[in-house]
Amino acid sequence: MIGQIKEVEAESITSSIPLQQLIERIKSLHGLISQNTYIKDTSQRLKRIIDDANTPTTFLVIGKERAGKSTIINGLLGREVLSVHNELSTSANTFIRYGKEECIKAVFLDGMVATFDIDRMELLTTSDAEVAQIIREYIDYVEVYIDHEFLKNVTFIDSVPLEMPTEHSAYFSETLVERTDEIFWVIRNGEEATYAELALLEKYNQRQIKPHFIINAIDNGDADDFVASEKIRYGDQAGYMYPVSAKRALLAGLTQDSKLLEESGYLELMELIAALSENKGKKIEHIIDRFINWLGYFYKEIECIKEREPFQSAIASLKQYAGDEEFEYTRQQRDIALLSAYKQECQQVCNVFKSVETLYQLLQKLTSELYLRDEKIEEFEYYALHYQQSVREYRKLHVEYMQAYGVLDTQHRKAFGKGIEKGSPAQYSDNISVMREKRLLDELQTKCAALYNTIKRHEAIVLENLYSTQNHLVELAQKRLSGILRQVEDLNGQRKREKKEIRSSIEKVLEFSCLEDAQRFIAEAIKPYLLNGTLGLSGKQEVMIEHMVDKILAVDLSQEEVKLPPGQAEDLTLSEEFDAGITVYPLSLTEADVVSDIPEPPVPLHV
Repeated sequence: MIGQIKEVEAESITSSIPLQQLIERIKSLHGLISQNTYIKDTSQRLKRIIDDANTPTTFLVIGKERAGKSTIINGLLGREVLSVHNELSTSANTFIRYGKEECIKAVFLDGMVATFDIDRMELLTTSDAEVAQIIREYIDYVEVYIDHEFLKNVTFIDSVPLEMPTEHSAYFSETLVERTDEIFWVIRNGEEATYAELALLEKYNQRQIKPHFIINAIDNGDADDFVASEKIRYGDQAGYMYPVSAKRALLAGLTQDSKLLEESGYLELMELIAALSENKGKKIEHIIDRFINWLGYFYKEIECIKEREPFQSAIASLKQYAGDEEFEYTRQQRDIALLSAYKQECQQVCNVFKSVETLYQLLQKLTSELYLRDEKIEEFEYYALHYQQSVREYRKLHVEYMQAYGVLDTQHRKAFGKGIEKGSPAQYSDNISVMREKRLLDELQTKCAALYNTIKRHEAIVLENLYSTQNHLVELAQKRLSGILRQVEDLNGQRKREKKEIRSSIEKVLEFSCLEDAQRFIAEAIKPYLLNGTLGLSGKQEVMIEHMVDKILAVDLSQEEVKLPPGQAEDLTLSEEFDAGITVYPLSLTEADVVSDIPEPPVPLHV
């Protein structure tokens, strides 16, 4: 199959140029119909087609709860991007895309977008905190942007678990399946695909969709027999079957262990993904089929616009959107939850140094708070960690020396009646036991002296950079704080823009002429281009286009002029203001807080 895909690559590249020209026409069509608020869903469907045509090949990862979907993707990226929770499954469909600036965008059901730092993934997908649950209640989907070379050619969708209302039935979002170029179905080694999963697989096959199966957790036992039995059960309905270990792949990425990556089975999986992503011909055919289906949705929308009393329906919709108290209350609750999450993070950043009174506590903070790390801080941390480690080793070694000294001194007193400091080598040169203890003591003294010198070198470096490092850490924390405040400002800005858009929608409520313009545009610009042969449509596709366009043009959208009654949307300003005057608690360690109290190294014995 991979060889066949590569054979059509050149043809796919040639075909992509006419497709882009078609997409430019579809963009103009979208610009026309998006002026009408009564066919919002159909407009969004068309926007998705445009977006998906311009994005890399999309791979949807599905499976039942705890199958390991998020871990599979983490393994492909070689890092823990997606949050994995032992008890909670991913609760929001998550698009993983390429982005130079790494961040998370939560897209809410009403279209609002909130941006978060990349390390807030758990809040949006798996956290069981009350604030997180409130936020997720209003999330439509999540987009994660990662600076990873692999994502320049592919997009992954980490999906919520399959819904299985009965033992023999399963459900998954048709919208996501429609937007997907390829499906990876994840099951765990040793856990057979359920009857519900097989029923859903059969439905996909009826629609000419053949998912590829990933058998995860091969490190939990021999997977060969299991894979063979699964192929017998439904192999003819599936594409490829790949046994892998997501945990090994993730560890290989984190440790740069090529042998472990090979053992994980991911090399073959990544080869398949690369091959599928090059099959532009399949993507083009998929986009055209989706647009033909969209023409059917558009026809159904405009056919019943007049029956739905568009004027009254539009006014009712806008009043509910802007004026209904219960509806607005739920929106405010969501915004308050978002602000609460931002405030909590701000407080954590502001107080990050409040309990730091020693070098050890500072190093603990550097370990737990990733935003406090950069090249300069890591260099300071290196010497500080070595300094503390050397101090611990020195104290232990010094105690060992003093104990050995006591043993030798006692032996010397028993043998010669006086302490070792008052003895001479001639007195005990024949005493093997005393001489052995003496050599041990000399070795310990040499180690103590060397380690003490090392400590002082590290101590000098730490002290030399202590204050500049502290100032830099405060700057990093303040930078993080400023980033959070910008996110809050963006949230408030979106609400203000939303208010303006609502009022604009009220003014344009009767602008149905854009749909008549859309009819003409489909007839004059879309249909001729689809049927001129450049896209290589099948005869069946051409017949469907002719049929759907004729039905769209047959709908009479002419209307009598009506006047909009006076009224304005309620003010949508956020009910809770955010305090922008907060600052980071200062970090003020002194030399006394850093320097460890250790005894001087013992002097060599001259006996």
